[in-house]
Amino acid sequence: MDLKSDIKNRRKERIRSLLEEIPDIETAEVPPLFVMPEKSTSFKEWGTGFKRNEEQSSIEPDPEVMWKERRGGWEEPGGGGSNFSAGFIRRVVASVLVFGAVWGVFAVHQPWSYKVQTFISDALSNDMDFTAVRVWYEENFNGAPAFIPIFGDKDEPAQKAAAHHELSAPVAGSIIQPFASTLKGVEIMPQIDSTSNVTVKSIDMGRVLSISKELDGGIRIAVQHSGGITAEYGHLNGTKLEIDDWIQSGDELGWMLEKEGTSAPTLFFAVIKDKTYIDPTEVVSFD
Repeated sequence: MDLKSDIKNRRKERIRSLLEEIPDIETAEVPPLFVMPEKSTSFKEWGTGFKRNEEQSSIEPDPEVMWKERRGGWEEPGGGGSNFSAGFIRRVVASVLVFGAVWGVFAVHQPWSYKVQTFISDALSNDMDFTAVRVWYEENFNGAPAFIPIFGDKDEPAQKAAAHHELSAPVAGSIIQPFASTLKGVEIMPQIDSTSNVTVKSIDMGRVLSISKELDGGIRIAVQHSGGITAEYGHLNGTKLEIDDWIQSGDELGWMLEKEGTSAPTLFFAVIKDKTYIDPTEVVSFD
């Protein structure tokens, strides 16, 4: 018994001595995987930032309430909303610039400005030919667009429209010298009234390009009409027009007088298109 107890005591002593030799290891506290913030951050608008030493509220504000409180800023300059006054001023300035540009084009007497003047006059005077647009759409897209009410009628087939509207004759009369004789124009014998006066009228709206004297003493007037047509009216005895005057279809260009002892006056009438003389009967009806 003594031997066993002695061995047991020695083992205990040995274990105690070994435990005393092991140094103490400080165990660090392991942080938790998820940490909840102590206080919830308050709502902040974009761009405002955070101020130092500012005490944040724990309740997030209602966006609708904040919008109602700040909606007055939209009407102030720079508030980010629509400004009626600024928009109105911009429109007025743009209108003045456009009006000034159009006025300047009509004030300049240059070859390039004449084309622009004719284009502007045609755009403001002539109606849009919806029939021609419908024909073009049907030829290219196989059917009229249903979203445009004017194209919705499919009962009546679309027909191609003429490129130019009908022009009126300069005088009432008959052609005594056709275009084939000179390849320049025609000679028209007008119907003379009781006063021996013949009034020559414009075949269409246009602008007076030139007023010149002929070799036999008559007056010739050149007028630029719409559609790229220029007409010449010759053998006139008088006119009240001046260069760059604007005339409408049927307006008086000048007059011819029948003199005693001479043959009846005739009107020289020519039509120029693409810088080439064409037969006036192709564009004007003399019936």
